[in-house]
Amino acid sequence: MSRGKKFEFSQEQIDYIINNWGKESAYSMKNKFGCSWYAICNVAKQHGLSMPESDKWTKQQVDELVKMSDKMHYEKIAQILGKTNNAVYLKAKRLNITLIQDRREWTEEEIIFLKEKWGNNSINFIAKKVKHSVNAVKIKAYRLGLGPAVLNTDLLLVSDIVEMLGVSRDRICTTWCNLGLKLKRHKISDKKSYYYIKEKDLIEFLKANQNQWDSRNLELYTFGYEEEWLVEKRKKDRKTNPLWYRRWTIKEKNHAMELLKSGKNYDEIAARTNRTVQAVSYMLRSEGYSYRLNRYWKGQELKFLKDNFEIMKYSDIADSLGRTTKAVSAKAEEMGYQKRYISNQTRKKRGIK
Repeated sequence: MSRGKKFEFSQEQIDYIINNWGKESAYSMKNKFGCSWYAICNVAKQHGLSMPESDKWTKQQVDELVKMSDKMHYEKIAQILGKTNNAVYLKAKRLNITLIQDRREWTEEEIIFLKEKWGNNSINFIAKKVKHSVNAVKIKAYRLGLGPAVLNTDLLLVSDIVEMLGVSRDRICTTWCNLGLKLKRHKISDKKSYYYIKEKDLIEFLKANQNQWDSRNLELYTFGYEEEWLVEKRKKDRKTNPLWYRRWTIKEKNHAMELLKSGKNYDEIAARTNRTVQAVSYMLRSEGYSYRLNRYWKGQELKFLKDNFEIMKYSDIADSLGRTTKAVSAKAEEMGYQKRYISNQTRKKRGIK
């Protein structure tokens, strides 16, 4: 582009800038199109896109990047540091750091290393050395027919546990911590931090609290060689779901009832408490809560139902009491009332509509 001449963007280039704004840096786009950084930002501004803030890396952020590069996928690092994936990737490249990625091709040296260490070292150790994600290592080992792994003693994030066991983050950070889960917090700044746990500590917790999780959600050989207690739990969980039959603690009940009062439906409460919808429904009903409102039947309401169940439709009674027709029908049945069929002729004589 000649000096001083305004760069003319094609429609295709404009669409690219709009669709990738925030995902790819303006610096990267300027190199791609052969224009200035300001020209890229001007197109974004004309289309109502917010201007990028300073992407300057602090020394603390660089130190954190170096620390986490061997432990986490680069997308997780970006999330923790508040950077874009592209920013993390470019910074690592400038620092000559190889990041853990999913789709990078395996080299012959990495495959040889994997074969040598598989069965003798943890998956996380191998992943750090070959600079691939843990999931990528597992898949490659499976495709190479290397068999089950060994005990993995490295660190796990809360998100890893959520994905591994199919339990909610709220349950892990609240209920399980109260039961003794050894979560540790790593503070990055005043506003940012993340929680992690040693895998051996997680295994000890799962062994001691087997009624808190369902082994059917846990992939076979996730922790390497499976001890006898885990083998037996898998057999038991095939017959009985521990998350359905385990008893509700007082704290769990109070938590579920508070969620109901705050307007959450059964599906949301089930997700927050890591229970089935049926289990939540049964517990709340047994505590005297209806689906929508935590209302007991008052004496006046019961008398009105008793006096009018024969001469009024359930829908009319429901309107009068401010309840659902289903609730009125269920309460009448519970009290032993049964509607008798009244002919139209009798209705006219009695003045019943």
